[in-house]
This record gives sequence, C-alpha cells and structure tokens, in this order.
Amino acid sequence: MTTDTIRRQYNEVIATHYDLDPQSITGNTLDRAVRQISKQGILDDRPEPIRVYDVGMGTGLFLMRLRALAGDRIQPFGLDLSQKMIDCAYQKLPDLVGAVDTAANLEAHFPGQAFDLISTHFISGFVPLQMLAPKVWCRLEVGGYWSYLGATKGSYPGLQATVNSRLLRWTFGAPPLDVNHSVLSPKDQQEVFTVMEETCFVIRQCETFEPKLHFRDFDEFLEFAYYGGWLTPFIEAVGLHKLSALKRYFLNRFIFPMDDHHVIEIHLAQKVTA
Repeated sequence: MTTDTIRRQYNEVIATHYDLDPQSITGNTLDRAVRQISKQGILDDRPEPIRVYDVGMGTGLFLMRLRALAGDRIQPFGLDLSQKMIDCAYQKLPDLVGAVDTAANLEAHFPGQAFDLISTHFISGFVPLQMLAPKVWCRLEVGGYWSYLGATKGSYPGLQATVNSRLLRWTFGAPPLDVNHSVLSPKDQQEVFTVMEETCFVIRQCETFEPKLHFRDFDEFLEFAYYGGWLTPFIEAVGLHKLSALKRYFLNRFIFPMDDHHVIEIHLAQKVTA
C-alpha cells in the first residue's frame, strides 16, 4: 500500500465520515487516553503552555478533548497525511500549527520545538512501532509523555475467521489473510511494552481495550470499516466496496449479522532521562 493510495483514501473516502465515528470506537478510545493523561497530572495548572504534537491527528478529535480540559494552555501542533483531515482539524482549532506528511517523517517538522506530550494514535498499522518510538523520544522534552493508541494483530478475530473461511474464499476468490505478514500493528501488549522499554521510556499507564462490535448487515459493516477508516485499505484491495447486489445479498444471507471485537493498546509513557 503506497503513501499516495492511503492519502487518497483519507482525502476522498474517510475525511467526511470520520467524525461520525460509527460504533463509537474512536471516541471511547480517545476518552480513555485522556483519562490516563489527566490521572498523571499532565494537564494540571502550570505557568507554561502544554506543547502537544499530535502525530496522525486526523480531524483533531484528541486535541479538542485536551483543550476542553486545559483550555488555551494547550498549544496544538499536528501532522497528518491528509490535507482534508487537517482542514477539518483547523475548523475545530484555528490556532493549530499543522503539517501534511506521513508519520514516518514526524521528526522533520516544527524544527527547534520540543514537546511536553506527543500522541501517536491509530497509526502503527501504517508506521511500525519500532520506527515511531525513537522518533517520538527525540522530539520530547525530558519529563515529557508519549500517548500511544494502537490496534494489535488480535483485533477482529471474528472477521479474520470469516475472511479465511472456505465458503467466503471460494465465493470471492480471495487469498487467505495472514495478519502476521500483512499487518504492521504490534502482536500484543507485551510487544508494545518491549519496544517502549528498549527505547528507554518508562510506562506510567497502560490498558488493553476490547470494545465490542455489532454489524447488523453488510452496509453497517461498510460504514464502519470502509468509510470510518478502520479497514479501508483491505476493503479496497479486494473490492468489497464495489460488490454487486447479488454478492451483497449473499453476505447478508450467510455472514451477517456479525459480532466481533477490537483489541486496542492504550499506553502512556514518559521520557525521564536525556
């Protein structure tokens, strides 16, 4: 999957639907990350502004949550691959300092600026955690925090089993899905721990969040997975967004309704030494 393809998907498919948050997974996960930050006291009264760099900021939902708690003490910086997503964030945060680029280049922007808090939310499927960690470390102040959210390879076990079923593969001619080789996300919580600790971060808060999902029919699944941005690259790769009426009927007859769950790691780590 090329950077240009991912950018197009966010600009043309996801940006106008992102804030609708079907199944409320994004909002509920961000709320949990904000609670970790609040519990650690990062947003407590202090004379200096809180410089926040949101890498892969999307439409600014996380920065808005921080601002709701800390007001103008939040000094927002953001990076996103999609100009259209950033434009949505500007509407929420007129003082946002934004840049368009892949998260793999997070260190190239806002030169000379160090940050009190850096967030990387839902981007480890595009940029490996092992690559993100040292880049985040270099842009944080000593004492600064890294807010990490990311799905693991254990996400969507029901969907993974369905995709790999003989019936579905025979009907659609799709190859088997091997997440261990096709997905960049970490395997589990232990892998997140290992990468953070090897980069000399101290983990202050951690949680594995497993929100339930329910799709009544194929259209509801498509609203979440394709237009909501969760599985857009996979859906386009096999053409699920362009299915004929007959194949949609087949899925609604034999596959849906479907219950599943996500697996999301929510971590707050601190840089305690230079």
